[in-house]
Amino acid sequence: MMEKQNGRSWKVVCLIIVMVLLLAFSSTAFAKKNRLSVGFTTEEALENLQMGEAMQYTEMGAVFWPLVYDQLWIMGPAPDYEPLPMIVQRWETDDYQTWRFYLVKNAKFHDGKPVTAKDVAFTLWYLPKSNPAWDYPDNDIEDKKSIKIIDDYTLEFTLAAKWPGKYPPASWMPVLPEHIWMPHKRKLGRFENKKCIGSGPFKLKKFKGGEYIWMVKNTKYWGEVPAVDEVVFKSYGSQDAISMAMKKGQIEFIGYNGAPSVAYEDYKKAENIDVNIAPGIALVWFSFNLHKDNAIQDKLVRQAIMYGIDRERMIQMVYLGHAKPAYSFIYPEMDTYNPDLPKYAYDPSKANQMLEQGGYVDTDGDGYRTDKKTGKNMSFEFLVPSAWPDEVKLAKVVKEQLKDIGIEIKLKVVDLDTYYQFIYTPTDDKFDLSVSSEEPGPNGSWIWEFVRGYNNGGAGWNQSYYDNPEFDKTLDAMNAEVDSQKQKALTFKLQQIVAEDLPYALLVRADMLDPYRTDKFEGHVSMMGGFSSWINAWTYFKVRPKK
Repeated sequence: MMEKQNGRSWKVVCLIIVMVLLLAFSSTAFAKKNRLSVGFTTEEALENLQMGEAMQYTEMGAVFWPLVYDQLWIMGPAPDYEPLPMIVQRWETDDYQTWRFYLVKNAKFHDGKPVTAKDVAFTLWYLPKSNPAWDYPDNDIEDKKSIKIIDDYTLEFTLAAKWPGKYPPASWMPVLPEHIWMPHKRKLGRFENKKCIGSGPFKLKKFKGGEYIWMVKNTKYWGEVPAVDEVVFKSYGSQDAISMAMKKGQIEFIGYNGAPSVAYEDYKKAENIDVNIAPGIALVWFSFNLHKDNAIQDKLVRQAIMYGIDRERMIQMVYLGHAKPAYSFIYPEMDTYNPDLPKYAYDPSKANQMLEQGGYVDTDGDGYRTDKKTGKNMSFEFLVPSAWPDEVKLAKVVKEQLKDIGIEIKLKVVDLDTYYQFIYTPTDDKFDLSVSSEEPGPNGSWIWEFVRGYNNGGAGWNQSYYDNPEFDKTLDAMNAEVDSQKQKALTFKLQQIVAEDLPYALLVRADMLDPYRTDKFEGHVSMMGGFSSWINAWTYFKVRPKK
C-alpha cells in the first residue's frame, strides 16, 4: 500500500516537474517575444471596431487604424514634411481639382485578396457618406460620377473645389476591402469588422473593447515589414498608472498624446527611460460659445479676456516651460504664417480699462463685474475634459488670472464623451468657454472648418457657432486659388479675421513629451508630434529590438 502510494506520489512529483518546465519554457518564450507595449488611458481606449467616430477620434483608434489599414499617402518627417506615397506609387493633377493616383501593384489585404482601384473608389465614395467623422474637406468628392477607375491600379477623382498646395487630398482615409464592406455600404460607420481585414503592416490578433488591442506584424506586407513581431495597446485608469507601468517595464512608451508636462522630471529621473521632446503640433485654444446670449457675445469682452491672460506664466505653471505662445492656427515656421497678427500681450490694466469703458462694472463690491444683459455677475462656465490633465491645470490658471479683471470662471470638468457631446450639440448651451486642442499639422487647411460659418455649410466642427460671411468668402477663395502667393495672401487674411474677431483664442503650442524605455527597444524616431503620434504611425516600423 505504501509502495503504491509512493508510486502515485512520484507520478505527481513528475507531473509537477513537467508542468514547471513547461511553464518555464512558455515564460521564456513569452519573455523573448518581440512585443512592443504602448500605454493609453481608459478614456483614450477604443470601445469597438466600428469605422466611425470612435475609430477616428479616440486616441487608441487614431493610432490603430493606420497600422491595420493603408492610406494613400502620409506626411514625412521634420523639417520638410514632404508628402510620402504609401499605397500609391505617385499622383498627378493638372488643375488641382481632378487627381489621378497610381497604386502599387503588389499590395494585398490580410485575407490575400489584391488591393485595387475598386477598393479605393469604394472607400472614397461610401466611407465619408456613412459617417461624418470621415467627411474631411480633403475628401469632399463632388458626386459618384467624379470617381473614375482607369484600370485595376489607377484611379481618378474630382473634388468639389480645387485643392492646391504641395499636399494631395484624401490622406486620412483607410483603404477598405470592397469585398468585405460592400454588403454594409449603407451603414459603414456602424458595421464592426471584427477581423479588421486591411492591407496595413499589422494584423489584428485580439481585441477587448476599452482594455487592449493586440496586433501582430503582417509578414506578407507589400512594403517594409515592421521590425517588431507584435504591438499591444493597453489601457490604464490614469496617467499615474501609465507612469507606474512605464517604470516597471510593462510598457515601452505612451501612445498618441505623450505624457503630461508635470511628469517630465519624474520620467527623466527614472532608470532606463528617456524623454523625447518633439516639436509640438498640438495647439491649445479657447472656444467662445457665441450661441449664448451673454457678455461673451461682445467682442470687447473677448479681447479683454485675452489681455487678462499671461501666456508666459501659463507656460511655466502648466507646461513647465515645454510650450510656446500661439497666435494662429498656422505654425510660425510655415511661410503662410501671418507675423502681423494682434498678440494680446498680457496687460491686466488695459483689460480692466476696456471693461470699464464697455460698461462692465462691479456694482455690489464683490470683486466681480456685472453682465449688462443679465444684471448678474460676469460668470462663465469653462468646459474642460478630465482626460486632459495639462488643460485642466490651464483652466485653473485662467480662473485665477481672470479673477484679477473681475470675471468669474466656474470650471466644468467632465469626461471625454460628455465633453464632445456638449461642444458638438448646438441646442444645448452647456458652457460659455471650452478648451480645445487640435493638431493641424503642416497640411492644416482643414483647420479652417472650425471657423466656417455655422449657418453656411460648416463641417460641424464650429465649436463657437461663429458666422462671418467675409471669412467664408475668403476661405472659399483660398481653397480655389492655385497661385501660391495669392493663396498665401488669403491665408494671411483668414488669420487676421480670426485674431480680431476672436471666436477662437489661440493660447499655446505645447511640445510633445514622449517618454520611452531604452532597455528593450531602440530606433525611436523624433518626429513632429512625437514618434507615437497618429500623424506618423508608420514610425512603428522603425522601433526594433535592442541589440
